[in-house]
This record gives sequence, C-alpha cells and structure tokens, in this order.
Amino acid sequence: MSIIDYAVFFLYITATLVLGFMTGRTARRKPSDYFLGEKKLPWYVVGTSMVASDISSETFIANVGIAFQYGIVVASQGWNSWLNYSVFLFIFLPYYVRTGLYTMPQFLEQRYNSTCRYLFAISLVIGYIFTLLAGSLYAGGLAIERIFELHLSDDLGTNIKWGIIFFAVTTGAYTIYGGMKSSAWTDFMQMMVLLFAGILLPILALQKTGGVFQLAHEMPDKFEMFLPPTHRQFPWTGVFTGFLTVGLWYTCASQHIVQRVLSAKNEWHARMGVVTAGFLRIVTPLIFVLPGIAAFKLFPELAPRRIDQSYLLLLQSSNPIGAIPSFAAYEWFPAIELPGRQDQAYLLLVKTLIPTGLKGLVLAGMAAALMATVSSVLTSTSTLLTIDIYKKLLRPRSSDREQVVFGMAASVVVLVASIFIAFSYIESGEALFRLVQRIFFYIAPPFAVVFLLGLLWRRATATAAVATIISGSIFLWLLQRGLSVSIPHVFSINLPSLWDAISLITPYKQAYQHSALLTWIFCMIVMIVTSLLTAPQPKEQVDRIIWNRSYLNLPPDERDRYRGWKDFRLWWLLFIVSVLAIYGFFLWFNFLRR
Repeated sequence: MSIIDYAVFFLYITATLVLGFMTGRTARRKPSDYFLGEKKLPWYVVGTSMVASDISSETFIANVGIAFQYGIVVASQGWNSWLNYSVFLFIFLPYYVRTGLYTMPQFLEQRYNSTCRYLFAISLVIGYIFTLLAGSLYAGGLAIERIFELHLSDDLGTNIKWGIIFFAVTTGAYTIYGGMKSSAWTDFMQMMVLLFAGILLPILALQKTGGVFQLAHEMPDKFEMFLPPTHRQFPWTGVFTGFLTVGLWYTCASQHIVQRVLSAKNEWHARMGVVTAGFLRIVTPLIFVLPGIAAFKLFPELAPRRIDQSYLLLLQSSNPIGAIPSFAAYEWFPAIELPGRQDQAYLLLVKTLIPTGLKGLVLAGMAAALMATVSSVLTSTSTLLTIDIYKKLLRPRSSDREQVVFGMAASVVVLVASIFIAFSYIESGEALFRLVQRIFFYIAPPFAVVFLLGLLWRRATATAAVATIISGSIFLWLLQRGLSVSIPHVFSINLPSLWDAISLITPYKQAYQHSALLTWIFCMIVMIVTSLLTAPQPKEQVDRIIWNRSYLNLPPDERDRYRGWKDFRLWWLLFIVSVLAIYGFFLWFNFLRR
C-alpha cells in the first residue's frame, strides 16, 4: 500500500474516535443514557446500526468466496430479511418499546420466570465473547493481514495479534467511554464508509467482466436462486424457512440487534429504523455477491477441480510404488474433487482491480465493518452483565451511577478476555475458531420458539419454556453428532447421528438450515405438549404481554404526527414489493432458461 492509502485509513480511524468521544460525552449519567443512548437515536441511525452490527471484516472474504462457488443465491440471506423484519416490526417491536425493556432476558422473566432469563443471559454473554467479539477480532486481524500484508513482524501470528490489539483498543476506547450512543453514531458513519468503499469493488469487477447481463449470459448457473432440497449449502427448503429458526432469533431476540431499536427516540423512529435496515439488506448483499461471481470469470483457477479416471491412471503409471492400483482406480475413485481456493477471490480482486490510493479506502471499509460489530456486541454484553447479573443478582439496590460504572468496568474485562481468546484461536489454528462459531446455532431454534409463542400463545408456560430450551439443544446435538459414551469395563453407548440413523432424511443432512428447521419443529412440539400438560401462567401476568391488534399501528399520541408519506407501513410495503420484485425477476430468469 502507498502512503496515500495509509493516510486514508488513519484519517478514518481518527474520524471514528472523534465522533465516538463527541457523541458519548453526555451519555454516562444514568443507565438509560449509557445503555440505551439516552433514547434519542433517530431512525437512520437505528437502521444503519442494525445492519452494521451484522457485518464484520471476515464477511468480505467469506461471502465473496461463497458467491464465487454458489452464485447469486448467497444474496438470499439478506433479501430474506423481509420475513424476519416483518415479524419483528408487527409482533415483537411494539411490546419491547412500549414496556421500556433494557434486555431480551428481561422479557423472558416477565413472560415466564427468572430461570429462562438467566439461561438466555448466560448463553448470550458466552456466545458474544467467544463468537462475536473474539471471533470477529481474530477473523478481522487475519483478513486484514492476508489482504494488506501489514508485516510488522516476521511472524504471522504476531502480526495478527497486533491487528487484534489495535482494533480492540481503538474500538473499545470510544465504546466504553460513551456506551450505546457512541456505538450507534459511529456505526452510522461506519456504514456510510462501508457502503462507499464496498461499492467500489463490484463496479470495477463488473466493468472488467462486461456487466451483470453478460455474466448471466455466460454463467447462468451462478444466477440460480432456487436450488434443490438436496443442495449442500443453499437448498430452497432451507433458504426460505431459515427465518423461523436462526433468522427469528437473531433479528427479534438477539440483544446486540434489538438494543439499537430500544434506543430509538420513539416507536415511529424504532419502526422506521427497522424498515431502513430492510432497504439496506437489499443493497449490501450485492457488495459481496457480484464481485464473487465476477471473480469466477476472472480467476477460474481458484475453482474446485475434478480429477477423472484417466488422470488417476496416469498418476498410477508414473508412480514407482504403484500406490493406486490401476484395477481399483475406476471403482474407488471415479472422480475426485480437489478443494478450491475461493477464499482468495477477494484478495485477488483487490490486488488486481483497486488502484493505488484507493486500497486505503477498502481497508477503511473492512475496518468499519469490524469496529461496528465489536462496538455493538461489546455494548450489549456490558448491558446484559449489568442489568441481568449485577443489578438483578448482586446489587438489586445499586444506584444509577454504580450501574454505569459497573457497565464500563465490565466492558474492559470483556474486551481483555476477548483479546486473549482471539490469541488462543491463533495458537490453536482455525479448528477451534470454527467450532465456537456454532454456539448460537445450538441456542437459536429453542429460543426462537420460546420468544414467538411467548407473545402469540397465552397457554405457553414457564416449565415448557425451560424444557424446550434444554431439550432443543440436546436434540440438535443428537441430530448432528449422535451419542458416544463409554466407561471402561462398565458400558459403552455409540449411537449414530439422527441424520444417519433415519435413511429417509439422510440426503438432506448437509445443509445446516435443515438441522435448524427440524430442531425448531421438535422444539415447537415440546413447547406445545409440555404447556398443555402443565399449569398455565397467571392470567394477570400473561394478559399484558400477549400480542393484540394495537401492535399493528403506532400508539395514539404518534399517529397524527406520522401520517401520509411518513407512515412507516407505506415504506414497509415498498420494501416488501422491492424484495418480491427481485424474486419475481429470478423466477422469470429461471423460467426462460428452461
């Protein structure tokens, strides 16, 4: 990188720090100021912060690589947000905002009991620290080292560690100082930087390859949106049911997403923030997907390769040891697929297409994605520890000032712990990192069911909720991994995974969405059956929580102020029509192909 590139990058870092400290200077007087941004966030900050919290630096490399391999279907993860956002907008959000919640575990206690609250709070804190904080710092440091080769040391691990420390300290400084207000406003700026820097690569990539329609003509398979149910990664049966499981939990119940909405000025700003996030979800997938498809044309050598029998026979004939017998080659290895190097697609695109002087802007975009995620999750982890653990269990009578001080101290401890955990990922290789990324996968389906029925079904009980949370995670483990327990000279149990044990469903086991869907169905059955077998919750506890038709509209005092073109339902409808038009286009495109 040139001096100009470095200057652009450090200018961005300086601007972020200045904005973070300026906006957060008055946000430490009481918990609602520090944890909910004084409840003064406008709709455009709410919306951009929701999306920025979900995009990290590894998203650039991973999504471009996945789009390189599978094509436009990767964008469905963003476009399908219309389902999650619609459920959030009309079912969950009104209750959250009108009751003045600070955290999602608080809802579980109000609807069920304190056990559900603590189970969810602890699960979120552990997941946030190991997966989103440490994971983002590690993946971000690794991604930036790979792309920009910032060689501060001859040792790769040391370079990554310095990157982790740099981003942890800079992001933690303004986040700990100003809490939610600093986090959300810097998210807004970072989203602008991310969009401006991110749009650069797809434009240059499409210019190089002849444009979208040229790519669609040359590689129609890359523009296939509806893939068969047996597809390993994106079966349509999983893509369009994911909103029930991971999508519902992530959008409607994950603290680091919902907390942005809870910090809005009023309910209209909260709802318009969600709609804004929806429109951004239409655009942001294209930043990653189009470059991935273009890279498939520009760098075909990165694609997986298949070795046929003739090559294997040639290999055998030139091998003096005769490691692969010729008579066995045809039957054992009719074809072998060598893994591709699609994760290098983004790296090659940047090095090939981005001119000197603009690489710093791309680096700033990646840094913006990383810092937005770390800032958002750090704020939410601090909120959970303060409201659900410190105030609830340790010091119920703590003053406002004590809660803010504890929140700031908790942020410091969490950030330091995340740094050392990220270091451990370097030492252990990517195996441990990949493993901890599955933490939320195990808690999403049961909590999605518990939250959804908690608002929609008055018969749902606390006993059923606890049983669903525990049994759902166990079921998912058995579904994917089976059971293997052995005590020498006593007994031994070795059961295959349910996917393998039930041959009828085995062909569909590769896609994680199918595992999530089956677990969601299992949890729904457990929740309903157990609720019917146990005593109902007190009527006075349930009546004030269950969904009612008033949630479809704004509170009476806001309706007159936000009529006409300000009506959030008008913009929500435009968002829905836009997404359905995109899917209609791809249905038409697929029909023409046939």
